[in-house]
Amino acid sequence: MDKKEKASFSVPEMRRILGMRKTDSYWLVKKGCFATVIVGGHIRIMRDSFEKWYAGQFHYRKADGSPPGAKWTATTRSIRETAHLLNIKEATLYDLLKKKPFKTLQIDNRTRIDIESFEAWYSSQTHYKKIENQIGGESDGVNR
Repeated sequence: MDKKEKASFSVPEMRRILGMRKTDSYWLVKKGCFATVIVGGHIRIMRDSFEKWYAGQFHYRKADGSPPGAKWTATTRSIRETAHLLNIKEATLYDLLKKKPFKTLQIDNRTRIDIESFEAWYSSQTHYKKIENQIGGESDGVNR
């Protein structure tokens, strides 16, 4: 017989999933990050709304190591990922962002770069090269 996954779980279970303290877990519940129900006088977190919340944020990580932010990783890149892609320092990328050459989003107080907007900008300029387009497909050792 297949073990069916429950539709909800308790706050202590959520705390173990995220590896967090009691106060932090109840703060997320109070903030309304996910749907909850009261069963037998105890708060239960609806699993589907928890997973949707987890996929849309980057701050909290599951204790099992599964990465957060799945909702955003297909359409955006982090500052670190973009700087590595261009083989430049993050500070250099922040200087470039001041000119607003492509669209950025603020997600959980983190700047994410819209991939489509970045690619349009990248194809319209000649100064920056992606790491795979540099000499021999490898980094030329320059970290601008």
